[in-house]
Formats: sequence, C-alpha cells, structure tokens
Amino acid sequence: MLSMMDANFEAEPARGFGYGEHLLVWSWRRIAAGRGGCPLIAREFAEICGEDAAEVVATLDTFLRALAFAGRRAFVFGPPGSLTVTADERQILELIAAAQAGRPALFEAHLQWLARPDRRPVLQITAGALATALKVNDLHLTVPEVPAPVACRRPLAVVPFFDA
Repeated sequence: MLSMMDANFEAEPARGFGYGEHLLVWSWRRIAAGRGGCPLIAREFAEICGEDAAEVVATLDTFLRALAFAGRRAFVFGPPGSLTVTADERQILELIAAAQAGRPALFEAHLQWLARPDRRPVLQITAGALATALKVNDLHLTVPEVPAPVACRRPLAVVPFFDA
C-alpha cells in the first residue's frame, strides 16, 4: 500500500532531476495524499502531453496501483510540496528511467528490490507502459551515473614468519 510519511522522514534533495522527475514526484504525492482527481495534475499533463494527457495520467495511476499491489512493503512518499525525495521515490524513478533507457539489467535489479517475486510481471508491464508513455511525450528521466569500481590501493600487510 502507498503511504505518506510523517515529518521526520529521511530524504535527500532532488539533485539532477529534470522536469519529468519533478512532475512524477509531484503527481504521485498528490495521488497518494488522496488528491488524484486534482485538476492541477490534469492541467500539468495537458500542457506537456497534449491530447495524450488523460492516457498518461491513467497510466501513472495504473502504475501506482500495480506498485501498491506488487510491492514488498508500503512505499514511503514525501509530503506534497517537500523539496526532498525519499529513498523509495528515488528508486521508483530509477526503475522507470531504466525502462526508458533500455537498460534491462538495471530495470530488473530495481524490479526485484521493489516487487514480490510472484507479482513482478504486473509491475514490469505497468512500469514499461509508463516509461513509454512518458518517452513518447518527451518526458525523459535520467538514469543515475553509477561509479565504476575502484581497486583498493592500500599496501599489502607484511606478516612476519616465525620458525617454530
């Protein structure tokens, strides 16, 4: 089930976010708070998606329902108007971004973390549909950069050898 958090949630600033990320976070927070039929959401999507707006909003709603159904636990969304994002929000954005970017391994990793094994197909389908709907309407999400592994550069330990 989707849930709102109280004021003492751990979150991070929304760095590196474009308009697509901001629109999704803003929209799903309003939906999770029970304001899904808000005319502001419809207007914002209409400005960006034109005649596809209703379908994109319906796809977002379906995705959120699938997320609630398939989720391993209740997901934490920040309060509407907050300038920070929760870890759950960031991971959900990364799932959608991986689907948009055609990064199947990254998509599958996020999917496994977010969804129960027996319910993954539902989330996989709806996440792919949302990613496509956003991409068709030029709302591209950014896949975060993952730093390459670095070799450990500490000196080898010298262990004295004693004859017994």
